[in-house]
Amino acid sequence: MLTSRRDYILRIIDEVGLLLRRVLQQRSSGRPGEALQSVVAACERLFQLEAAQLFQFTPDQHIAMLADGETPDIARDKVLLYAALNAEAGRCYTTLGNASLARQSCLNALRLTLKAAQLCPGPGQPDYAPDPARLLQLLATAPLDADTAALVASAGLNTQAPPKSSP
Repeated sequence: MLTSRRDYILRIIDEVGLLLRRVLQQRSSGRPGEALQSVVAACERLFQLEAAQLFQFTPDQHIAMLADGETPDIARDKVLLYAALNAEAGRCYTTLGNASLARQSCLNALRLTLKAAQLCPGPGQPDYAPDPARLLQLLATAPLDADTAALVASAGLNTQAPPKSSP
């Protein structure tokens, strides 16, 4: 029974990974609105909830929902998939000119990525895992909230954007 549950969860992770690739293709081909719709579909599949229900919860509640009953590596992978979807949503919102939603999505992606590392520390991050340093660059236009800054500090990352190289 345990193996079939694990197989089922791994199948969901694979399906959401395919949806993430669709999001990347849609965004890179200039269709950010469609990409956002695919982000929502992927989130619905990952959580097995409809968007109206899903988005009533906070990101911390989302992490708890994704990690509940899972091994640390599966929990990490699910949270990192959700982080990747948030990062892509942030890029779509940037393209659409919605700076507020872009920042919030990237901030969620950063927090999720750092919390996933706490769930299952060590090497072996999946390819789709967002890069915290890149997310910090995207968020460098304004200070981080205290909770996120603490997560960044505990991860040993610098909250300041790297210096730009001079020409």
